[in-house]
Amino acid sequence: MSEVKNKKKKSSIIQVSIGVLAVIMAILIIIMMGIVSDIQGTARIVNYTGLVRGETQRLIKLELSMQQENEMIHDIRTFIDGLRNGNDELNLVRLNDVDFQNKMQELDDKFSDLYKKIYLVRFKGARNTDIIPESEEFFVICDEATGLAEKYSQKKATSLSLLEKYITADIVVLMLLIGYEFIKAIQYAAMNRLLQRKVYLDDATGLPNKNKCEELLSEEEPDADTGVCSFDLNNLRRINDSRGHEAGDAYIRRFAICLRASMPAEQFVGRAGGDEFLAVTHGLDREQMTQCLEKVRRDMREESKVYPDTPLSYAAGFALAGDFPGSTMRELFNCADKNMYINKNHVKREEAAAEKHQGYQLLKLLNQHGSNFSDCLYCDARMDTYRAIRSSENFFLASDGAYSGAVEQIIEEQIEKSCQADIREGLQISELQKKMHTKEDVLEYEYNIGKQGAYNRLTLIPVDWDEDKKLHHFLLAFETIRKTSEGQTGAKEQLQLYYEQLKQSILENDSYVDALLELSDVIYTVNLTKDVLERRIVLNGKEQKSRELFMDYPLPCSYQDYCWEYEKKITQETIAGYCMTDNCEKLRKRFENGETNMSVEYCAREDDGSIRWVQKTVLMTRMVVFDTEILAEVPMIYAIILLQDTTQRHERDEQEQARLQAAFNEMRAESRAKTNFLSRMSHDIRTPLNGIIGLLKIDETHFEDKELIQENHKKMKIAANYLLSLINDVLQMSKIEEGHIVLTHEYICLKDLVYEIESIITHKAADEDIQWIYEKNKENIPYPYVYGSSLHLRQIFLNIYGNCIKYNRPGGKITTVMEAADVHDGICTYRWTISDTGIGMSPEFLSHIFDPFSQEKTDARSVYQGTGLGMAITKGLIEQMNGSIEVTSQVGVGSVFVIIIPFEIAQEQKKDEEIAEKYDYEGGLKITISVPEGVEIAKKTFNPRLGIVGGISILGTSGIVEPMSEAALVQSINVEMKQHFSQGEEYLLVTPGNYGADYLREHMDLPYEKNIKCSNYVGETIDMAIDMGVKGILFIAHIGKFVKVAAGIMNTHSHSADARMEVLASNAIRAGASLECAKEILNASTTDEAIDILEKYQILQKTMKEILDRIQFYLNHRSYEQILLGAVIFNNTYGYLGQTADAEKLIKLINAQNDEAQ
Repeated sequence: MSEVKNKKKKSSIIQVSIGVLAVIMAILIIIMMGIVSDIQGTARIVNYTGLVRGETQRLIKLELSMQQENEMIHDIRTFIDGLRNGNDELNLVRLNDVDFQNKMQELDDKFSDLYKKIYLVRFKGARNTDIIPESEEFFVICDEATGLAEKYSQKKATSLSLLEKYITADIVVLMLLIGYEFIKAIQYAAMNRLLQRKVYLDDATGLPNKNKCEELLSEEEPDADTGVCSFDLNNLRRINDSRGHEAGDAYIRRFAICLRASMPAEQFVGRAGGDEFLAVTHGLDREQMTQCLEKVRRDMREESKVYPDTPLSYAAGFALAGDFPGSTMRELFNCADKNMYINKNHVKREEAAAEKHQGYQLLKLLNQHGSNFSDCLYCDARMDTYRAIRSSENFFLASDGAYSGAVEQIIEEQIEKSCQADIREGLQISELQKKMHTKEDVLEYEYNIGKQGAYNRLTLIPVDWDEDKKLHHFLLAFETIRKTSEGQTGAKEQLQLYYEQLKQSILENDSYVDALLELSDVIYTVNLTKDVLERRIVLNGKEQKSRELFMDYPLPCSYQDYCWEYEKKITQETIAGYCMTDNCEKLRKRFENGETNMSVEYCAREDDGSIRWVQKTVLMTRMVVFDTEILAEVPMIYAIILLQDTTQRHERDEQEQARLQAAFNEMRAESRAKTNFLSRMSHDIRTPLNGIIGLLKIDETHFEDKELIQENHKKMKIAANYLLSLINDVLQMSKIEEGHIVLTHEYICLKDLVYEIESIITHKAADEDIQWIYEKNKENIPYPYVYGSSLHLRQIFLNIYGNCIKYNRPGGKITTVMEAADVHDGICTYRWTISDTGIGMSPEFLSHIFDPFSQEKTDARSVYQGTGLGMAITKGLIEQMNGSIEVTSQVGVGSVFVIIIPFEIAQEQKKDEEIAEKYDYEGGLKITISVPEGVEIAKKTFNPRLGIVGGISILGTSGIVEPMSEAALVQSINVEMKQHFSQGEEYLLVTPGNYGADYLREHMDLPYEKNIKCSNYVGETIDMAIDMGVKGILFIAHIGKFVKVAAGIMNTHSHSADARMEVLASNAIRAGASLECAKEILNASTTDEAIDILEKYQILQKTMKEILDRIQFYLNHRSYEQILLGAVIFNNTYGYLGQTADAEKLIKLINAQNDEAQ
């Protein structure tokens, strides 16, 4: 760091020096130019000084010859003044030299004297003056001034020479510094080019590196023909761990070279980092890209043939910009990476399957050399690697790695020091290649790890050799030989030691021991050869079970003695099964006959008298142990005994048996009830028929007595009406029991319904002198408009009120209170409390009031007053409406009926009422429906089959009557579907009810008039559509109904199945909901409340996606994908909740179908 700072400081000093030198040189040049200017000025001064001398000489000559030259005098004075002070016209500068200036002053003074002499000459003549000597002195002064000027010029020339030396030195130093900086700049440029190459080039592979790849992936708008390929090397970690990072780098380099050579030269290939590579292509479509990658795979396969021990394994995935318009390069890479990981899973699975198959083959080879090997390594002598193909729970080596490293770990951790040198030498690859030349060359090394009662053995088994006949692969197997003296190993370790061989029999299932520990309550081991129960293994957390199932018996002991002692607790009924496993000789014979396991179940009686069921499983195997008495290895048959308490399972079986018995008893009771029913029916029918027959005979003998005949007719009419009501009640009761009663879903005004019932009951009550009281007000009926079955509601209340009148007293009263009990989720629950002051009912009869044909036998009741089915029918209808009825009564006081029925709230239909009120109209309305060319249209429909002629039937009119059974309702749906299909509608629009129809009309851009209501019969609708050749159905449904379809429930009526909350909760969990959220959903009363919970936990959209996927699955499952099915789901609070995968396609098809029809 300090060196870098020094370099920077040195560079700064040099740069400052260059600047300073440049400034100095500029100053020196300026000074030099001044000196040169001075020298030039001095030269002119010398010239003009000489000129003054010459002009003066000429002037004297002229004056002596009597020629006056005043102009010349003036010029000389101008020259002298210019020499002293400078003159721009003469280009003379003032010479800043004191001696020169003094001399020039002297010259000026002398010229003045000479000038005076000249005037004397002019007036007196030359002979009378001394002008000649004066002029000579003047000439001398001129010469001296010239000499001083030349001296000054010489001095400046000397300064100029010195200055030139300084400038030369400055230039030299400056050029040196500039040259140094120039060389350094060239070096920096070369370094920058090198660094730039290093920044964008990967040294290990020679490909563009991660920086270049990231630069390409940062592009926001790739071309439409751009493709991105992601490659990822497999098994690099294993190579690094087993052979070192140099081998891993060589593996990467091989892949990079092969990839670059396989891809077209004009396409980009780079290393994105580690074992990841990137290719960016241009101009390749999907087929060309697939062919390109297939070529890469072929080339990789060919390259791997050169290195069979480390074949190139990789995964690849690609994404094309044309498939993802608007995506960035980064998004394309993410898609390619996702596809690469999908491919990676396939590649890994294939490699794992191949590796597993190889492992099985190697284990077969291993088992040919013995069955006691607890651990085994598959080793590669050429690559110096290994892979564990069998490993016990406590195996100390890693699953793969370097063989030489494993040898050192084995020596250091397992072998005693006295044996380390010999075994280390024997395990060296060079030594093995010397000794192993055929499959019979198996090597063994025994060693002691310091544990009491056992020693260990290493076995080396050759597998194959290379083309040079050198050992290539071999197995290194570990086994433990137990001595007969008892060791002190732990429970789980002992279990592992005994029964590793059992894993071989179930194809090396490594979880077998754990499975034994998990399923068993008690485990103990038995030496069947020596009849010794050796030890009980107490499992963690099952100590109590161990004490309960295993007797407190000193160990080791005789297994046969232990079994005989335990036999005292076994019940006689199960002792035969117990005795099958109580003897070592029996078990040995079974083992010799090929049975390796058996299971029995017996029942033991505890000291407190309780019964305990126990399942006993015996697993047997043969093991080789070292017998210290005879000093040899001997085979022993061992068994592991597993005990499991099955008492709870038997209790559950007994409970199931009891349930089945109860169901049988119930069926038998129903059978008796049917017998009683037939007996009662025959009596109830025979009695009025006998009465009618008797009255007819009387009429035959007294046909002239009109009054008698008229009276008899009245009696016969009463008997016939009773028979008719009896038959009607029986038929309706049968429909209720069979679930064939279909409730209509129609618009009802409760006020009007109550008014209709009142108009019927009040007259009957008045005839019997019974007071009628109906308590209701506007506040008690917050939602007067509801959906329900008005016909069956009338039947319910007329039945109850009829009984209240029939069994009342004159002067008594009937009181009704109506109120809203609950309002939520679009449902209003009303409660009616009906009380009378009648004769009442006994407690005994009250418990059977809703049983068919139940009537209390009192004198007050006549045999013709009822069939005994009225209350059973009433209860059945109320329950089908999801309601309830309760009755309390007291003999002599009266009875109270409480009826609770929920209704779907309907919007108040005020349009007709408001119009009538506006025009003060109180009459009825007559509606006429006219269809132009209805007769011709009807011929194209199913009207003729329904017996409708002369016009076309309109849905809701007499063409389709209100169905009175499930079959009839399904048939009406079928008729409506066929009518739509016959009009060319191959794709149908279906809603289960009014909610769906309202949502379709108000929120969806679809032809509402094409809507078909299927009620609860989703499955039947699909089946009928397939039969008639419909191509598709789109359901518009409320979540409350269609959530059931997500569970495969195709009849959405609550009596068929109601798993709404369970379906919502399970799909919420699938979408990632917490247990708390699921519990809240299960406790919700309505789907709307459950939807609110999902929104609260911010998981509504994910849950709806899961539900919609399940709905699509079950719709397709129902149709066997013969037609196109989809659904749009909503609720009243959040509106649109989502749609299934095929819904959008169906919406387009239905709209296109509608456009063609128009």
